[in-house]
Amino acid sequence: MEMATKPVIIGGRTAKKPLIAALLGGFLLLGALLSIFGLTGVAYAVPISGVGEFTVQFDKLNGSGFKMYGGVAEAGNAPQTPVFVNEMDKATIQGLRISKDFPALGIRVVIVASEPVSIDGLVQKATQINGNISFGSLTMKENYVGDVQDPVQKAAQEFTQGADNITIDNGNLKTVYLFQQKVALPGMKVYFEKLN
Repeated sequence: MEMATKPVIIGGRTAKKPLIAALLGGFLLLGALLSIFGLTGVAYAVPISGVGEFTVQFDKLNGSGFKMYGGVAEAGNAPQTPVFVNEMDKATIQGLRISKDFPALGIRVVIVASEPVSIDGLVQKATQINGNISFGSLTMKENYVGDVQDPVQKAAQEFTQGADNITIDNGNLKTVYLFQQKVALPGMKVYFEKLN
């Protein structure tokens, strides 16, 4: 006996009320969480990832224990995006502004800090870094990585650089991942802007 399978096309509709309720609930929870950080000014082990690319801008960053190497990360538009991985033991940032556009909703979420931000244990993955940068005791080196088949992984591991300290003026970074072991955000404010 022959058994045949027929393709079945399944169609559906988006239930708008539950979708809007879930979005509003998520934004309210995010707002409450950020408000708690704003009241206390300190958060521990804060990762930001999985939301696609976002922008980190600042007037000045002073950091120590700097390391940079290549890597790959998931981004909103691709599972394997080449990135610069930046690590710092400590950083102080003046004029911090983090923003993320949500074109489908027509809004931009913006987080700013009116006072200097202090960070311990910073790890950041960026697709683009712009700014005026100076290093103290900069070391650049090429590493032997052996028989790595994936060319992206090989390129990520071959070149590294490090510095005792780093200063970036007028920083503008396109970022896909951000982690801080400890961060103090005095004068933090979260708001929404309408996209043009």
